[in-house]
Amino acid sequence: RVGAEFIATHFPGTKVYISDPTWGNHFKIFGNAGLETEKYRYFKAETRGLDFDGMIEDIKAAPEGSVVVLHVCAHNPTGVDPTPEQWEEICKVITE
Repeated sequence: RVGAEFIATHFPGTKVYISDPTWGNHFKIFGNAGLETEKYRYFKAETRGLDFDGMIEDIKAAPEGSVVVLHVCAHNPTGVDPTPEQWEEICKVITE
């Protein structure tokens, strides 16, 4: 919540991207701070794994200056995590 308030205060108008699915409280935390939220693809039910291509496509489509909420490990609620190589690609895309 402190992070959401910080973003809202110092970077008003920032859009926050949150994984789909995620903890139920993430959208409320950022929404209650007055921030607009969007989902990015994360879990692919058909494979019970990471939708890496969808995730990267959604992050690349986010407006410059957006915030992307990432679960560093033990993604809740899926338990699916990117590989070290995928993390490198995620970091590269986010910093572009």
